[in-house]
Amino acid sequence: GLHTDAETAVELSGQFANKWQADLALGAEDRVDTRMLRGGPALRWHSLTPVSGMLGTDPSARLQVSAHGEYAPARDDDSRSWSVTGESNVRLSNRLALSGAASYAAVRDNLQYAATVTTAAGPRWVLGRLDQKTWGLTFRANLAVTPDFTGQYYGSPFVGTGRYTAYKRVTDPLATATADRYRLYESGEITYAHDANAYDVTEAGGPSYAFPNPDFSFRQFRSNLVARWEWKPGSSVYLVWSQGRTGSVPYWEPSFGANWDALWQTQSDNVFLVKLSYWLSP
Repeated sequence: GLHTDAETAVELSGQFANKWQADLALGAEDRVDTRMLRGGPALRWHSLTPVSGMLGTDPSARLQVSAHGEYAPARDDDSRSWSVTGESNVRLSNRLALSGAASYAAVRDNLQYAATVTTAAGPRWVLGRLDQKTWGLTFRANLAVTPDFTGQYYGSPFVGTGRYTAYKRVTDPLATATADRYRLYESGEITYAHDANAYDVTEAGGPSYAFPNPDFSFRQFRSNLVARWEWKPGSSVYLVWSQGRTGSVPYWEPSFGANWDALWQTQSDNVFLVKLSYWLSP
């Protein structure tokens, strides 16, 4: 579904101080996306110049830390994305290992799909300027009480928010110049209907139509706790507790704290499982 017209990359890596590993990658991308308009024509997307780097310590050490970052500005407008991730793994003993990761990403995309509307004058593919932020955390713990009794825990909360502005309709999706691919709605052509949480459009000399507000705030939490006891060779019993929380609202909530609080106020789904395996010797 995603075709690359031109893509180049240069990657550099090295080791220093006998402890740290570093990588740097530079690239250039020009893409045509056949799925962006959700069944509509192919759309020429941004020309990007992504740069990424990684720095980390020896993964075989008891304490290992790493950081990864990526920045991808567009060469044709002010669209861009950047992300940073930090990870840490520590083996406190031969029985207990902990790991955690935190990530943050921000995206600004002037060619983000917003809606498809059928009108008397033909279909309208609506794009918007998306400003999106995502936060993610992951925690893992592995404990071996004895060689026969072990426990594992995994927990990962996630928050993503997005706000759309600068709506436009697609006119020439494969045009080389970005500004030729769309026509920006003028202030008198588009209005926001608060009660319906939708936008009403009356094109100058064209049809009238509406599309729902695509803003969003999404929150999710996934966790698993597993205890395993091998009570005889080849025979084991598993106790599993899985909890999930998923919630979203059709508007933009920019505050991480407000989204974080809303996540834990979302009703949880809890699943408890017991699995027994028994080895029948011949």
